[in-house]
Amino acid sequence: MSNVKQAVVLVGGLGTRLRPLTLTTPKPLVPVANRPLLAHILRWLEAAGVEEVILATQYAAAAFAPFLRGWRGVATQAITEASPLGTAGAVANVRHLLRGATFVVNGDLLTNLDLRALAALHQQRGSQATIATAEVDDPTGRGVVVCDAAGHVVVFQEKPAPGTALAHTINAGTYVIEPTILDRLAANQPAMWETDLFPALIREGVAIHGAPLPQRWVDVGTPAGYHEATALVLDGLVGTPPGVASRAGLWIDDNVSVSAEAQITGPAALAFGAIVAAGVEISGPAMLGRDVHLLPGAQLHASALWDGTLVERDARIEHCIVGYNCYIGTGAHLMNMVLGDHTIVPAHSLNLLPKP
Repeated sequence: MSNVKQAVVLVGGLGTRLRPLTLTTPKPLVPVANRPLLAHILRWLEAAGVEEVILATQYAAAAFAPFLRGWRGVATQAITEASPLGTAGAVANVRHLLRGATFVVNGDLLTNLDLRALAALHQQRGSQATIATAEVDDPTGRGVVVCDAAGHVVVFQEKPAPGTALAHTINAGTYVIEPTILDRLAANQPAMWETDLFPALIREGVAIHGAPLPQRWVDVGTPAGYHEATALVLDGLVGTPPGVASRAGLWIDDNVSVSAEAQITGPAALAFGAIVAAGVEISGPAMLGRDVHLLPGAQLHASALWDGTLVERDARIEHCIVGYNCYIGTGAHLMNMVLGDHTIVPAHSLNLLPKP
């Protein structure tokens, strides 16, 4: 059993890389395989024995209240910063609520990291902070963690330019910390783990360790990461599957209508009230939210349609994320697009510019 019973999830970011979707839905609440990203994270923490979760909110903080009212799981509360405090400052802001070793998790992260193993390493080494790390081919623009042979972090290099990284081991966005390390931070002042607190702790010789534990890990904060996360959840590799599979790779909720003349090649998740008409072709990984309607001849490939979206006849959607309550006109063809809520795409629209 893990002795880490509390966790702080950082959910206050602007989510700029997923705009325009995050102009109306904060990034931790975007649906991934028909569950909010945050729900996947909370179930993961709960499975590791966490008993209390604190959400560090800032941007669109009010949007978390409806989620928490409907949440049935590990005890979770939200604490809102009056102004943005950064990744470390946000945790320092809830220091008074922390009773011992605590997990700190980025709210745009999906992983199958073994949190119990991370906590065990932290305890065995007598660490003040333990950073889960991952090996990547290209660490450019990431937080690079350089450890010695004993696992002590000796350098933390934030977002190196191409060709300048000191290692291919990066910060994977999950920590175990002893709350006393937060006492070095000034109250109500912005501070970042990556550029402020970790480097200062290293200079002081405080025991910080890297933990290169095996994991599948994805940053959901980009369109590419969002699509990858959807695929991993539907394949059962991370997160919580969206219900009970009707057959391998196909997750169909109650009150869903699928024509016998439709073709679905999974993995795919169809939420409550979805309608798939005759002649529709769906190839996964794909997600249809609540009350999504695909009319005859529509084609959907490797895309996610959020609740309430209507796709007219013969429209074709490929590698897209389509926000809440959108309308895709007859014969429209969309590729590599991210559409915000309530977008109307006229009939026969072609060659729309992809998201940069």
